[in-house]
This record gives sequence, structure tokens and C-alpha cells, in this order.
Amino acid sequence: MIGSSVSGNLPRTQELIAKTRAYDRAKLSDEELEAAYVEATKRVIEGQAKAGLSHVNDGLLKWQDLLRPFSQGLGGVEVGPMTRWFNNNTFYKVPLVKGPITYKGPVTEGLGYRRLLPKGATLKAVLPAPYTFAVLATDCHYGDASKLQAAYAEALNQEARHLEKLGYGYIQLSDPALVYVTTKPTKKELKAYGKVLEVATSGLKAKTCLQTFFGDAGDILPEALAYPVSDLGVDLYETAPETLKGLKLKGGLSLGLIDARNSTIEDAGEITTAAKQILKTVNPKDLYVSTNCDADFLTWEKAEEKIGVLVRVAENLRGGA
Repeated sequence: MIGSSVSGNLPRTQELIAKTRAYDRAKLSDEELEAAYVEATKRVIEGQAKAGLSHVNDGLLKWQDLLRPFSQGLGGVEVGPMTRWFNNNTFYKVPLVKGPITYKGPVTEGLGYRRLLPKGATLKAVLPAPYTFAVLATDCHYGDASKLQAAYAEALNQEARHLEKLGYGYIQLSDPALVYVTTKPTKKELKAYGKVLEVATSGLKAKTCLQTFFGDAGDILPEALAYPVSDLGVDLYETAPETLKGLKLKGGLSLGLIDARNSTIEDAGEITTAAKQILKTVNPKDLYVSTNCDADFLTWEKAEEKIGVLVRVAENLRGGA
């Protein structure tokens, strides 16, 4: 299979941004704000569907940051101070782990619009992976990174199972900290992480992807090839294509070929050529072309253009163009 998707959330439309600002100034009611979210979500879903992406999400427009739903929704975790999101000019609020992590019920459902997603497309969920959650959290309880990862992985698994029951067929575990230069693990930690991911993916029938970005995926190889996930995602704006040469993949590969941190629109022909060069020595079970990371660094209009490029690249690869 050759699929296409966005590796994470999508940007809010300018209309939604204006209305959220009006709401913050008490110039918009709760009902009017909700209507604005619904309208913007319809627009970003329609943009994905009309372009022909094989895997579609609802844009995650209500998510304040990747970790926030879990900081707010899990027992034992509180929302902490705001800090910079890796080396970007965006921010997230640090999860404060104050006690045993417990799953109290669906974490992301109230923040999404599954009912608006199209029938026929594979529905894609995006969740923070255990390593990234643990590294970016402040641990005031466990005192041990591996215990924190394991506890969070159990809660994550329950959320993933819930989403699977709702019809999500593809679950992305976003793990930028696993490859980012100042947060990446040691070789010993890399090997141990496989056990944590076993907990996170246990019992799932949906396909799973460990999506890395903001760093060189070469730093987690070959250990990551043995992880219990269907696919491995790579940011090709941080990872040299030569790093993937001759990899013995047991599953699929998600290639972050479109730069979601740069507004320049790529040439589909050039991206297709780059993908074909990689595929000369790598034979993944499934191939996905995607953005290299979340797309909320862009305007919606630029993101929509890049989605169009993604689809053309996937079509070129399917047709041999």
C-alpha cells in the first residue's frame, strides 16, 4: 500500500483564529465559538478528503498542544507552566505528574469531531508517545523515568483502544523527543523502550506508527526496527536519506517528505524522485508519504497546498511516474 497523510494536527483557519480571539475578549458566546470550531473543522476535513489523502484526521483544532489533553484528562497529572516546544516559536504546558497515573475515561473524545470525518477514508488518531510524554513532563511522583513511561503507556493503551472502537484504523504515536538532540535516549534506554511500546500497543488491531520528527532518526536505529509498531515515521528534513539505505524493515515506513515548518511549496516531481531514490534500497511493507511534522506551523492555505503535493507524490509512486 502507498498512502498519504498529515503527520499530526492541522492549522486553524484565519476565521477560527479571529473568533477565538474575540471569545478571549468576551465578544463571542460559547455557542458561537463552538460553531466556529465546527465550521473550521469541516473545512480542514473537506480539504483533506477533496485532495485525496488516504488517512484523514479532524485537524485537532481544539488541542492547545500535543500533551494538554493528557495533562487535563489523566488522573495524577496536572497542567504545569508554559515552555517552548523544542526549537520552534510555539509553546506547550508541561504535564506535572503529582501521583499515580490513572485512566479516568476518554481523554481526547471531547476535543474532536469524529462525526464529521468522511466515510471510506482511514481515520487517523494522533497521540503523544510514552517517551516524549515522560521526557517533557515534570515527575513529582515516580522518581524513575522507566516507571513513568510504563504508567503512561498503560493509560495511552486504554485511550488507543477506545479510539479503535470508535472507528480509527490508524494510530500515530508522536515521539519527537526520541530523536531531538537534547532529549534523545541512550542506547540502553532505546532497547528498554520496546517493552514500553508493547504496553502502549497491546491488543490493538488498528495499525500504529511511531512518528519521529525534529531530529535524526538515525540515532534510534537499528533498535527502533524491532519496536512493536506497524510503521516507523522519519523526518527527512532532519534525517539524511542515506541513513535509510538498506534498512531491513519488518513493517511500513512513513516518509516525512513535505516540510511543514516552511511555507515554500515543494515540487511534486522532485519529491517523487527523492522518494524513489530511498525506495531503491528499502522495501517497506507499506509506504506513506507525509508531512515531516505537525502542520500547525503553517497557515491553513499553505497546508492545503502542501496536502495537494502529498497526494500527487503518492499518486506518482503508485503509477510509477
